Amino acid sequence: MSHTRPSFRRGAGYVRLSTVAAFLLASTALAQPSGLPGFELERLELNPNGRGSLLIGTGELLPKGGFRLSLAGQYENDPLVMYRDGNRLGSVVSDRVTAHLLAAWAPMHWLELGVQLPVVAWQRGDDLSAQGVTAPGRTGLSTPSAHVRLGLLAQRREAPVDLALELGVGLPVGSVDTLSRDSIVRLAPKVMLGRSFGALRAGVEAGALVRPAVVLGDEGEVQDELGNEVRLGAVLATTGDGLRGELNVRGTVPLTRESSSLEVLAGLRLPLGESVEAYALGGPGFGDAPGTPTFRLLLGVAVGGGERADASRRDDDGDGVRNADDACPTEAGLAERQGCPVRDSDNDGIEDAADKCPTEAGLTERQGCPVRDSDKDGIEDAADKCPTEAGLTERQGCPVRDSDKDGIEDAADKCPTEAGLTERQGCPVRDSDKDGIEDAADRCPTEAGLVELRGCPAKDTDADSVADHLDNCPADKGVDTNAGCPVQQKQLVAIQTGKLEIKESVFFATGKAVIQPRSFKMLDQVAKVLQQHPEVDQMVIEGHTDNRGNAEANRKLSLARAEAVKGYLVRKGVEPSRLEAKGFGPDRPIVSNKTEKGRAANRRVEFIIVTAERELK
Repeated sequence: MSHTRPSFRRGAGYVRLSTVAAFLLASTALAQPSGLPGFELERLELNPNGRGSLLIGTGELLPKGGFRLSLAGQYENDPLVMYRDGNRLGSVVSDRVTAHLLAAWAPMHWLELGVQLPVVAWQRGDDLSAQGVTAPGRTGLSTPSAHVRLGLLAQRREAPVDLALELGVGLPVGSVDTLSRDSIVRLAPKVMLGRSFGALRAGVEAGALVRPAVVLGDEGEVQDELGNEVRLGAVLATTGDGLRGELNVRGTVPLTRESSSLEVLAGLRLPLGESVEAYALGGPGFGDAPGTPTFRLLLGVAVGGGERADASRRDDDGDGVRNADDACPTEAGLAERQGCPVRDSDNDGIEDAADKCPTEAGLTERQGCPVRDSDKDGIEDAADKCPTEAGLTERQGCPVRDSDKDGIEDAADKCPTEAGLTERQGCPVRDSDKDGIEDAADRCPTEAGLVELRGCPAKDTDADSVADHLDNCPADKGVDTNAGCPVQQKQLVAIQTGKLEIKESVFFATGKAVIQPRSFKMLDQVAKVLQQHPEVDQMVIEGHTDNRGNAEANRKLSLARAEAVKGYLVRKGVEPSRLEAKGFGPDRPIVSNKTEKGRAANRRVEFIIVTAERELK
């Protein structure tokens, strides 16, 4: 037995195929013919519906109920050649002729079924018995396949492209002797995309071939492996009624140690009658994969389907306009009207196509409609907003309505079935729980509550007689003299109705908006209280000064100090949206500025809680 590994490529003078390694010395027990493992050599897959391309699926399905039946014969040159050390030993298959029967049928506009039945009609090869390889069989059945194709988008249904998915299945019932059978079922999923551009159609398809792996080699070393691969294709074709052409490119990207391949196939299609066409397809192959011939040529004839609807050439109504271009194919008409006749059903001199009232005689200035005033109020129905009720011109034909008799017209009344007030846009005042807070502003409209709690009742969680909304320690029992906290936790801040009362002043550096550290503890308590009381959703920090110095400068200083306090509280975790800083300077003294004591009292920061009552003011 020779230790020189044989390989397969396409014939002398061509690019070398993969070193599909020398399975030729493998055991004859693998498959017949002896020396060759069993696998499907044929790589050609045709497009059974013929839409766009004979070879590549372009996403277009046959019309509902449409079918196509095709018979083709194919010749391949040197699809499998044996080499050793760069020297040609001979062709395992030098010439191969196959017949292909194809059929496609669309039971639904989105569903198409197809089958392909290939048969090896004749093949031959060189005598390689000296290399341990017997000649393959002359004739035999190849791998039959079936597909299901689903149309997702279609240009004929106003989509921008044609898009389809396909699942193909190849059955392992072919002839082993003719290299026409895989050992198990093979799968071929695909996605197809295409679009027509006037007289041209372009398409691409991407798919995979899932097939059993066949290892080719000798002496325990794998030289090549036939198996799963990605398949890609593209086509550019002409369209129309006469002779058409197409150019297809198909290639494979193997997912095993198999080599890649590429074929370029050009085709011509000639219509022979209403639904019959003849076609030819051929071109060279490039690459290393077994089954890629030096060139292939295919001739065929097909019935049905194709690129044209069967009625595209007919003129059923005899008006000289083909059905495919006739908007009224069952009525004789005019070419300038796309095959439709002139119609004026109401005989008012205005064609139905331009007549807005085609069944009633009307006026030209009214686009064929008559004058109507159903309620006899002198306002035409077309301009009457209340065409069945007599009304006023200034109200566009509608009468005046005030259903609840509150003096406010229904059109402007937000509560048209309840008498209300003008200032409330016709709605009455409502206070369901009788707590003095209107339902619109009451957060607890069914429970009597307090103004400072937006209408909700007070609670005392820790049962220390200090209501939660006034309790600095709502979860800890305390005393009312220490803002509801235990006596050992001295409180510098107390919640009062409408404000936070602070026990100490906020101290700043002289003439500046810089908070002195001795005020940090008290401000920390302010931040903590606000965090414990989310019901205080808005608080104004007011800065005030005495009357010494320039009043405008004092207003700016007081605002800066209020902003400094706000910034401190925000850094301590209080939401900025709950705080607003204002500076009033000397404008709001609480005592006389005539004494130093009075001036000191007027230099202050106040924390005002915005309540519903204050908002109303």
